[in-house]
Amino acid sequence: MANKSRLIKTFIELVQIDSPTGEEDAMDQEVSNRLEALGFSVYHDSFKNVIASLPGIGEPIVLSAHLDTVEPGRGIKPILDGDTLRSDGTTILGGDCKSGVTIVLEALTSAIEANLDHVPIEVAFSRAEEGGLVGARNMEMSRLTAKRGMVFDAEGNANRITIGAPYQNVVKAHINGRASHAGIEPEKGVSAILIAAEILTQLPLGRIDFETTANIGVVNGGIKRNIIPDYTFLDGELRSLDQAKFEYYTDQFRGVFTQVLESHEGCSIDLDIENTYAGYVVDCENETAQMIASAITEIGLTPQFEYTGGGSDANIFFKNGITALPIGIGVTGFHTTSEMADIEQVLLAAEVCERVITRV
Repeated sequence: MANKSRLIKTFIELVQIDSPTGEEDAMDQEVSNRLEALGFSVYHDSFKNVIASLPGIGEPIVLSAHLDTVEPGRGIKPILDGDTLRSDGTTILGGDCKSGVTIVLEALTSAIEANLDHVPIEVAFSRAEEGGLVGARNMEMSRLTAKRGMVFDAEGNANRITIGAPYQNVVKAHINGRASHAGIEPEKGVSAILIAAEILTQLPLGRIDFETTANIGVVNGGIKRNIIPDYTFLDGELRSLDQAKFEYYTDQFRGVFTQVLESHEGCSIDLDIENTYAGYVVDCENETAQMIASAITEIGLTPQFEYTGGGSDANIFFKNGITALPIGIGVTGFHTTSEMADIEQVLLAAEVCERVITRV
C-alpha cells in the first residue's frame, strides 16, 4: 500500500527541482536514478525522453507523466498545510506534472517493496509536454510494447478517467497590407489590422458547441500611431472531439481568410494551419477504461468518466496504437500560482496505480 509520508517527501523533493520546458535535465537525472534503484532498465531516446522497463507477468502496461512545468516555476517553495500542498504564491506549485511523477514512483516503490507480482511495466516520462506535447511527439514509440496505459496528467480527483480529448489545429496567419502616412496620405494605405478585424468578426470563435472550441489568442500589428499598419500576425487554435466537425470548421477558417483577402487587392495572407495532435474518444466500457475503473472501485471510490477540451500525451499514445487514458492526479489550478495538491487524492491515485500494475 502506498506510503503517505514517503509520497509527501518525494512530491516536495520533486517540486523543488526546477524543470521549466527545455530545462528538464535535473528532473531527468532524479527520476532516472530512482527508477534504476527500483530495478528498471532506463533508456533515453534521441529527444532525451525517459523510457524505462521492468519485466513482469502477463500483458504490459505503460505509465506516463511529463517532466517539465510551465512558468513561473523556478525556485518553488512548497508549503504543506495539513493535506494541502501549495507554493508560497509567487510561483506555480508544479503539481502539473510532478504529482503525476510522484504517483508513478510511489506506486512502483510500494509494489516492489512488498515483493508483489506485477505486470511488465514500461514508464514513459516525456519532456516538453507543455510546449505542445513535443516530447511525446518525438518519443521512440517502438521502444514501448504495451498497448494500454495510464497517463497521470489530469486535473482533479483520483477517480477521474478521461475517455475523450480533442483534435487540435494551430492557426497562424501573417497578414500583409500596405503602409502609408496616416496623416498625409492614408488613402494609399491598406491597414493589415483592419483586415485582421474583418477576419476576426467572421471566424467561428469561442464555444462553438459542446465538442468544439476556437480561439485567436494573439494579435500583433502596427509600428507607430501615424503609420497605416502593413503587417499583422494572428495566432490561434481550433479544437474538437469530433473529427468531422474538426475538419468542417478547419475548412470554415480557410474560407474566411480567403474571402476577406479577395476584397483587398494587392494584399496577401500567409496562412498556416498545422495539426498538433489527433483526438480520441473511447466508450466507458473500453477494456482499459474498465481496468482503471475496477481499481478505483476497489479502493472505495466511484469512477468518473469525463471528456476534456485539453490535450495530453495520451493523444500521442492513441495515435501510436496505445490506449493510455489520463487519470486525475489530485491537483487543481493547473498553470496558476494558486495551484494546489490534495495529498489524500494524490495518495489515492498512487493506490489506483499500484492495484492496476499488480493485477496479474
